[in-house]
Amino acid sequence: MELKNVSRYYPDNMEYGDGIQYFKSEDGQDFYDSIELFTEKYKLCIEPDTKIVRSIAEDVSTLYPVGFDVVETDALPEGVNIYGDYQFNSGKVIERSQSHAELVSEAETEKSQRLDEAATAIAPLQDAVDLGIATDEEAELLLDWKRYRVEVNRIDTNLAPDITWPVPPVSKVRF
Repeated sequence: MELKNVSRYYPDNMEYGDGIQYFKSEDGQDFYDSIELFTEKYKLCIEPDTKIVRSIAEDVSTLYPVGFDVVETDALPEGVNIYGDYQFNSGKVIERSQSHAELVSEAETEKSQRLDEAATAIAPLQDAVDLGIATDEEAELLLDWKRYRVEVNRIDTNLAPDITWPVPPVSKVRF
């Protein structure tokens, strides 16, 4: 059974009550009228274009299908998740390879987070140096964090996934 591109609608006869959200597929099949037609163990909400798995349930009525296709399968791979790592292909759930654009986007997010971490670490160390009250360890740590920030800035995210990230400095200095 498959319901394609499910959306909300308001039927003339609200058979299940006024407080219920009603759904239908692009070809007009009512979601609730179709529940008994799903016979396989697992029901999935998948993105219509990419077929990425976004929700999994054994009871189809627990899914919120708006904006998705609803499909079914009897088997799921070990470790399956709904975070974009799996897609539905030819009746099976398979691990998905990320596109280069997705890998670059993830690398850009990682780079941004690392730069934020460096800025947070650098600020109080730089203040201590500027005020002339930095210990030798703090002054050395400031230089380490600045080196790290330069190394991170030099990362070309277009090389993802073949990126070797620099290791951030570690210290016992606490502010």
